[in-house]
Amino acid sequence: MSGIVSIISTRGRLRHKTGTTRLKDMLGALKHRGRAGTKVFKVEKAVLGKTDSIQTIQTDHDLSKVNGGSEGPVIVADGSIPTGGDDISCEKAIAKKYENEGHDFVNNLDGSFAFVLADGDNIIAARDPFGVKPLYYTQREDEIVFASEIKALMDFEGKIEHFPPGCYYSSKDDFTKYYEIPNPASEQHTSQNEAIETVKDTIIEAVEKNCKHEHNVGVFLSGGVDSSIIAAACYEVLDNVKTYAVGSLESSDLPRANQVAEFFGLEHHEYIYTKDDIVDVLREVIYHLESFDMYLVRSAVVNYLLARMARNNGEELIFCGEGADEIFGGYHYLKKINRSKVRDELVKLLNKGHANGFQRVDRMTSAFSLEGRLPFVDRGVVEYGLSLPIEWKINSDGSGNLIEKWILRKAFEKYLPEEIVWRKKQKFFQGAGSDDLLASYADEKITDEEFERKRFIDGFNLRSKEEYLYFKIFKQYFPNDSVINTIERTTTV
Repeated sequence: MSGIVSIISTRGRLRHKTGTTRLKDMLGALKHRGRAGTKVFKVEKAVLGKTDSIQTIQTDHDLSKVNGGSEGPVIVADGSIPTGGDDISCEKAIAKKYENEGHDFVNNLDGSFAFVLADGDNIIAARDPFGVKPLYYTQREDEIVFASEIKALMDFEGKIEHFPPGCYYSSKDDFTKYYEIPNPASEQHTSQNEAIETVKDTIIEAVEKNCKHEHNVGVFLSGGVDSSIIAAACYEVLDNVKTYAVGSLESSDLPRANQVAEFFGLEHHEYIYTKDDIVDVLREVIYHLESFDMYLVRSAVVNYLLARMARNNGEELIFCGEGADEIFGGYHYLKKINRSKVRDELVKLLNKGHANGFQRVDRMTSAFSLEGRLPFVDRGVVEYGLSLPIEWKINSDGSGNLIEKWILRKAFEKYLPEEIVWRKKQKFFQGAGSDDLLASYADEKITDEEFERKRFIDGFNLRSKEEYLYFKIFKQYFPNDSVINTIERTTTV
């Protein structure tokens, strides 16, 4: 996990002295994404930089061969690209692809990544197909600037925008879409049982290729079906897995998470938080999250406490269960819409993930220099999962009730306790119990009169006193009006 920044001149040579000073300020805003140091590289038309985490340094023996010579590309990257077992940096993996495949190499990159590559006059920046790794940009007449987080761009004039997932930028071609989720094949899957087995195998393979065995590995475990499946998959491929759960005293997640950990014999850590705990971290959560969306903040508080606990326990790599709902049909409202429209709705939700759940996981883990991985958003899992018939995702339990994520549950039915694999879905913050505590705190801080006066602001209809409180905190850190355009509103589902 790293933070990357780049300043690219679009008109001739870059003034390196000025550019380097600005770049170092940007890196300072991203120091949490890699506390072990920074690197800065200069080429004719650009300066590029990155923060380094300890795990990056440990696997970066070959980085100087990519960025230190007089020939070849300069690359700064954040992410993980599977290399068939080779222990090389993300930059080196990208360099190999670029050297072997030329300009079209981005089409064939696997994994979760964001990078900027400079090779002579050719500048390429790209983001993974689903936006698991963050990247933003701003531009004006003579330059374009990239950064992993909004906070690194706050001193630049111009509109701040998401770098679109599944796209690359080239100094020659501007922005180009390189990835689209493929339409399902017209032929039917051979059998339901075969599909169930393939779902299981594909998820386990995604976990296996996303872990480095020498790292400490943890799982954020809520006791819901998604995170429990990730714990089960980790148990299959790793020897030493620890699980982490947090919740309020009334949380329904904690006993279920403990049940799953005991089922596999995993070392389990839990933390029972209070209202004061949430209040103490709320400002930090919103600063790192870069959003004021009410539902996103509620869940982010839980992720923040999880990440802090995991980091304090020495973890470096964390697996999370985000993405399953968007791929396997996990939202209740999907049961009520026309079956022919469900797949398009899932694709729509997945395409918003980069500014929603995926952003939440990235920001809360990176706040503690943790690497967060989302196996459900592996390209193989996504493409196979979205190819499956809708009736295998939303299916009857035999008594007239429709079950969401049916095929995913069936795939791991033999791997988990029955009451876990068939547990009804709750929002992450509901199971952990953060929603009532946060709403209560907002009621204390915001009067009804103030909320009614300010609820329509900057083009947003703020949904509650709670969201207005988050908005006030957000604007203290991000006063730039264009930042508002990066906010994705969570749909109540």
